[in-house]
Amino acid sequence: CMCEFCGVEGGRKSQVAGKVVEPYPDPNDPKPYPPKDDLHVRNDTKIHMLLSAFRDPRCGQTIANAYLRSKYPERIYVGIVQQNLKDKDEFDCISVFCALMKKQGHAACPYLNHIEIIRTDAKESKGPIWARAIGAEMVRPEHQFCMQVDAHVDFMEDYDVALMKMWAMTENEYGVLSTYVGNIKQDLSRTGHVLIGHPYYEIPFICKTIIGGHGVVRNSQATGAHCLPRPLLSYAWAAGWSFAKCHFERNVPNDPFLEGMFDGEEFSRMLRLWTHGYDVYTPHRPVVFHDYVHHRSWQEGRESTWNGNPPGLPYAKERYFSLVDKEGTKKVSLGVYGLGKQRTIDQFKEFSGIDPRTSKYLGLDKCGKLKYVPFEEDTEKVKVEMPPYPITLPGKHSFAHLEEIPPMDPVYVKYAHEMIDSEKTIEPQIPHKTQVAEFGEPPNKVWGDMITKVKAGNKKAKIKPASKSFYPYAAELPAYNTMELV
Repeated sequence: CMCEFCGVEGGRKSQVAGKVVEPYPDPNDPKPYPPKDDLHVRNDTKIHMLLSAFRDPRCGQTIANAYLRSKYPERIYVGIVQQNLKDKDEFDCISVFCALMKKQGHAACPYLNHIEIIRTDAKESKGPIWARAIGAEMVRPEHQFCMQVDAHVDFMEDYDVALMKMWAMTENEYGVLSTYVGNIKQDLSRTGHVLIGHPYYEIPFICKTIIGGHGVVRNSQATGAHCLPRPLLSYAWAAGWSFAKCHFERNVPNDPFLEGMFDGEEFSRMLRLWTHGYDVYTPHRPVVFHDYVHHRSWQEGRESTWNGNPPGLPYAKERYFSLVDKEGTKKVSLGVYGLGKQRTIDQFKEFSGIDPRTSKYLGLDKCGKLKYVPFEEDTEKVKVEMPPYPITLPGKHSFAHLEEIPPMDPVYVKYAHEMIDSEKTIEPQIPHKTQVAEFGEPPNKVWGDMITKVKAGNKKAKIKPASKSFYPYAAELPAYNTMELV
């Protein structure tokens, strides 16, 4: 590490887009509402992973990665929205997952009672926001943290602990970790060790917006942040990686009526979550990595074949422009998919330097220098239930452990594993153990002190700590076999 926070004399200071920033808030500034419980320090806290897959067998590998890369896999739950063509896609996310886990040494398919799936007809698909909105129906009351990712990602080793630590570092009950994700092919080793950004711990940081399709706001290409000792406040939410308490998903659910929209997904949700009192932080370390490879043989005729111009697109644009209060446009009622009451659209403009009404980035150079905006808390938000899905839920919902594993063509297991095959076999410049040591610790009041109290309470109640021996037919979870499939 060549950063100042590592104790290196003359080391690089914290930077965003090449400019020095102060990573710690001024102690005299208003502070966010701190975590209300100790769920983030408990090994059995339920993390629900939401993913939507469009004709993509890699969803099975992503689910496998989620369990194999986590330190405490028994706390991982998964909700899948699968969009396949019945006669052309001879695979199923669950089948691919089970086949991959069998190759890892499991006699029976593990964790099925932690997995739900809604299978829809790809011909009826109406875009990514539409699909993600369906997935929210699988967020259960008992789910405590929620993570949204794409259907073709891998994770850093022990990512579940890293996410909890980073969330605790925000010291914000309403904190949301989100940014663009790295590239599997060059940024992650097959052992789950981070290769990218050394010796300055670089992380993608979204600093600008542009006007995208239909005149809506979309995130611009990310710049780089270096030598951050903790997550940093941001004004951009990214759909490919989002992690927060599940009350975020319940208070700011994806709008299923934004059919056919791609641009505008991230900004519209950013504006909604911020006005609801949530704050986005760019993580200080990469944890999730995306398979960006296209044009593999099996991908031809599958990728991006969803209907980008469904009948509901004009109404979707009306909803977006109603949300951002664009002048001269028809306004429609948004219900639970509208702005929150904790902050205003004008406050967001001042906070971010982005004008939602005109879609313009005002060039005020606020990236990395944002100040937390206080609000009057509605304490009921942490208890809210998921609002009912407003229309007939498409597709068929299943609990994976209550159904037969669907048949599939075995070749799709090989296709799914290609993204792991593309990962490098080298080890990082900064060894993984050193990276963990230099990751940093949250403040004691939200981490160390809480862990001590939880351990003391468990000892008094004679509660054993969570372990990897969760399933009776898997006394020990086999190590992640990174060799070629057999």
